[in-house]
Amino acid sequence: MNMKAYTIHPPGQAQRITVVVRRGAVGGGKGKALLDSVTRDRLLAEAAEGASDAELAADYGLTEQQARRLRHNNRVKLQALRRDLAARAEAADEEETLEVPPPLKLAFRTLDGRTAVLRRGAFLLDGRPADLRRIVAAANLVRAEAGEAPTRYPGVAPLIDRACR
Repeated sequence: MNMKAYTIHPPGQAQRITVVVRRGAVGGGKGKALLDSVTRDRLLAEAAEGASDAELAADYGLTEQQARRLRHNNRVKLQALRRDLAARAEAADEEETLEVPPPLKLAFRTLDGRTAVLRRGAFLLDGRPADLRRIVAAANLVRAEAGEAPTRYPGVAPLIDRACR
Protein backbone atom coordinates (compact mmCIF):
# COMPACT_ATOMS: atom_id res chain seq x y z
CA MET A 1 0.00 0.00 0.00
CA ASN A 2 1.00 3.57 -0.47
CA MET A 3 0.76 4.87 3.10
CA LYS A 4 2.80 7.13 5.30
CA ALA A 5 2.61 7.33 9.11
CA TYR A 6 4.04 9.97 11.40
CA THR A 7 3.64 10.94 15.04
CA ILE A 8 2.81 14.45 16.27
CA HIS A 9 2.67 15.94 19.75
CA PRO A 10 -0.05 18.60 19.74
CA PRO A 11 0.47 21.44 22.19
CA GLY A 12 -1.65 21.13 25.35
CA GLN A 13 -2.05 17.35 25.15
CA ALA A 14 -0.14 14.81 27.18
CA GLN A 15 -0.19 12.05 24.59
CA ARG A 16 1.26 11.83 21.13
CA ILE A 17 -0.98 11.13 18.15
CA THR A 18 -0.06 8.89 15.22
CA VAL A 19 -1.40 10.10 11.89
CA VAL A 20 -1.68 7.71 8.94
CA VAL A 21 -2.04 9.22 5.49
CA ARG A 22 -2.94 7.26 2.35
CA ARG A 23 -1.27 8.80 -0.63
CA GLY A 24 -2.99 8.63 -3.99
CA ALA A 25 -6.38 7.82 -2.52
CA VAL A 26 -8.29 10.52 -4.40
CA GLY A 27 -7.32 11.40 -7.96
CA GLY A 28 -3.77 10.13 -7.57
CA GLY A 29 -4.06 7.21 -9.99
CA LYS A 30 -3.19 7.13 -13.65
CA GLY A 31 -6.73 7.57 -14.80
CA LYS A 32 -8.39 6.24 -17.92
CA ALA A 33 -6.24 5.61 -20.97
CA LEU A 34 -6.75 8.01 -23.89
CA LEU A 35 -6.90 5.21 -26.47
CA ASP A 36 -7.37 1.46 -26.33
CA SER A 37 -4.22 -0.60 -26.93
CA VAL A 38 -5.00 -1.48 -30.57
CA THR A 39 -5.66 2.14 -31.53
CA ARG A 40 -2.58 3.28 -29.60
CA ASP A 41 -0.40 0.75 -31.43
CA ARG A 42 -1.78 1.98 -34.77
CA LEU A 43 -1.03 5.58 -33.75
CA LEU A 44 2.52 4.62 -32.75
CA ALA A 45 3.04 2.81 -36.05
CA GLU A 46 2.02 5.96 -37.93
CA ALA A 47 4.27 8.04 -35.68
CA ALA A 48 7.18 5.69 -36.43
CA GLU A 49 6.54 6.18 -40.14
CA GLY A 50 6.94 9.93 -39.66
CA ALA A 51 3.47 11.37 -39.05
CA SER A 52 3.47 14.70 -37.19
CA ASP A 53 1.68 15.40 -33.92
CA ALA A 54 -0.89 17.56 -35.74
CA GLU A 55 -1.69 14.77 -38.22
CA LEU A 56 -1.99 12.19 -35.43
CA ALA A 57 -4.20 14.49 -33.38
CA ALA A 58 -6.52 15.11 -36.32
CA ASP A 59 -6.72 11.42 -37.25
CA TYR A 60 -7.40 10.13 -33.74
CA GLY A 61 -9.46 12.97 -32.23
CA LEU A 62 -6.80 14.14 -29.78
CA THR A 63 -5.12 17.42 -29.07
CA GLU A 64 -1.57 17.95 -30.28
CA GLN A 65 -0.37 17.91 -26.68
CA GLN A 66 -2.02 14.51 -26.07
CA ALA A 67 -0.43 13.11 -29.23
CA ARG A 68 2.96 14.49 -28.15
CA ARG A 69 2.52 12.97 -24.68
CA LEU A 70 1.64 9.57 -26.17
CA ARG A 71 4.77 9.68 -28.30
CA HIS A 72 6.84 10.65 -25.28
CA ASN A 73 5.39 7.99 -22.98
CA ASN A 74 5.93 5.28 -25.60
CA ARG A 75 9.31 6.41 -26.89
CA VAL A 76 10.99 3.03 -26.33
CA LYS A 77 8.29 1.29 -28.36
CA LEU A 78 8.63 3.96 -31.06
CA GLN A 79 12.39 3.34 -31.27
CA ALA A 80 11.78 -0.40 -31.69
CA LEU A 81 9.17 0.27 -34.41
CA ARG A 82 11.58 2.57 -36.24
CA ARG A 83 14.34 -0.06 -36.08
CA ASP A 84 11.94 -2.66 -37.50
CA LEU A 85 10.92 -0.31 -40.33
CA ALA A 86 14.57 0.39 -41.15
CA ALA A 87 15.40 -3.34 -41.17
CA ARG A 88 12.44 -4.10 -43.45
CA ALA A 89 13.43 -1.30 -45.83
CA GLU A 90 17.01 -2.57 -45.91
CA ALA A 91 15.86 -6.13 -46.62
CA ALA A 92 13.58 -4.88 -49.40
CA ASP A 93 16.49 -2.95 -50.94
CA GLU A 94 18.68 -6.05 -50.83
CA GLU A 95 15.98 -8.16 -52.46
CA GLU A 96 15.51 -5.59 -55.23
CA THR A 97 19.24 -5.46 -55.99
CA LEU A 98 19.58 -9.26 -56.00
CA GLU A 99 19.61 -10.41 -59.62
CA VAL A 100 18.46 -14.01 -59.89
CA PRO A 101 19.46 -15.90 -63.05
CA PRO A 102 16.68 -17.66 -65.01
CA PRO A 103 17.70 -21.21 -63.94
CA LEU A 104 17.37 -20.21 -60.29
CA LYS A 105 14.02 -18.54 -60.88
CA LEU A 106 12.82 -21.76 -62.46
CA ALA A 107 14.15 -23.78 -59.50
CA PHE A 108 12.43 -21.50 -56.98
CA ARG A 109 9.16 -21.72 -58.92
CA THR A 110 9.44 -25.50 -59.15
CA LEU A 111 9.97 -25.91 -55.40
CA ASP A 112 7.03 -23.58 -54.72
CA GLY A 113 7.49 -22.35 -51.15
CA ARG A 114 10.10 -24.88 -50.01
CA THR A 115 12.84 -22.25 -50.36
CA ALA A 116 13.50 -18.94 -48.65
CA VAL A 117 15.99 -16.17 -49.33
CA LEU A 118 17.77 -14.77 -46.30
CA ARG A 119 20.02 -11.75 -46.04
CA ARG A 120 23.47 -11.61 -47.60
CA GLY A 121 22.80 -14.31 -50.16
CA ALA A 122 21.92 -17.17 -47.81
CA PHE A 123 19.16 -19.59 -48.75
CA LEU A 124 16.97 -22.14 -46.98
CA LEU A 125 15.61 -25.34 -48.45
CA ASP A 126 12.91 -27.03 -46.37
CA GLY A 127 13.93 -24.87 -43.40
CA ARG A 128 17.63 -25.80 -43.57
CA PRO A 129 20.57 -23.79 -44.93
CA ALA A 130 21.39 -24.75 -48.50
CA ASP A 131 23.51 -23.50 -51.35
CA LEU A 132 22.14 -22.85 -54.82
CA ARG A 133 23.41 -26.15 -56.21
CA ARG A 134 21.34 -28.11 -53.69
CA ILE A 135 18.27 -26.01 -54.44
CA VAL A 136 18.60 -26.62 -58.19
CA ALA A 137 19.26 -30.33 -57.56
CA ALA A 138 16.08 -30.61 -55.45
CA ALA A 139 14.12 -28.78 -58.15
CA ASN A 140 15.52 -31.13 -60.80
CA LEU A 141 14.36 -34.15 -58.79
CA VAL A 142 10.85 -32.67 -58.67
CA ARG A 143 11.01 -31.89 -62.40
CA ALA A 144 12.21 -35.45 -63.17
CA GLU A 145 9.24 -36.92 -61.27
CA ALA A 146 6.92 -34.71 -63.31
CA GLY A 147 8.61 -35.83 -66.57
CA GLU A 148 10.14 -32.42 -67.33
CA ALA A 149 13.68 -31.64 -68.47
CA PRO A 150 16.20 -30.84 -65.69
CA THR A 151 17.56 -27.36 -65.18
CA ARG A 152 21.21 -26.96 -66.15
CA TYR A 153 23.36 -25.42 -63.43
CA PRO A 154 27.09 -25.84 -62.70
CA GLY A 155 27.90 -28.61 -60.22
CA VAL A 156 24.36 -30.00 -60.04
CA ALA A 157 24.83 -33.29 -61.93
CA PRO A 158 27.16 -34.85 -59.28
CA LEU A 159 24.67 -33.97 -56.54
CA ILE A 160 21.80 -35.63 -58.40
CA ASP A 161 23.92 -38.75 -59.05
CA ARG A 162 24.76 -38.97 -55.34
CA ALA A 163 21.11 -38.49 -54.33
CA CYS A 164 19.91 -41.21 -56.71
CA ARG A 165 22.29 -43.89 -55.38
